[in-house]
Amino acid sequence: MKPRNALPQKERHARSKAAKLIHDSPLVIGSLVEMANTCGKPNCKCAKGDKHKSWCLAVRDQGKRKMLHIPHELESEVFEWVKNYRELRKAMETISQANVERITLLKNTAKE
Repeated sequence: MKPRNALPQKERHARSKAAKLIHDSPLVIGSLVEMANTCGKPNCKCAKGDKHKSWCLAVRDQGKRKMLHIPHELESEVFEWVKNYRELRKAMETISQANVERITLLKNTAKE
C-alpha cells in the first residue's frame, strides 16, 4: 500500500473524515420519520385535526424494519447520530470511487 501522502487529496480527506467519525462520534444507520398521531381524548386538539407530532427512528433489526420512538429530550442527539452516519457514508463513497478509478487505471495500463 502506498503511503497516505501519495493518495489524492480528496481521498485523504475522506479517509480522515471517516476515521474521525468512526472513532469520535456515535452514529446509527437509520432514517428519521415524523409521525402524527391522535391520543383519543375527545376534547384534545388532535380530535379536531391538529395531531400530536413526534419522531421515530426507522432501523433494520435482523432484516426487519423497526420503528423506535425518540423521546423529545433525545431528538437532537439522535438527529446528530443519523447525520454522522450520512457523513460517513459519503466519505466511504468517495473512497470507493477513488478505488474504482484506481482499478480502471491499473486495468488499462496492464493492457498496454
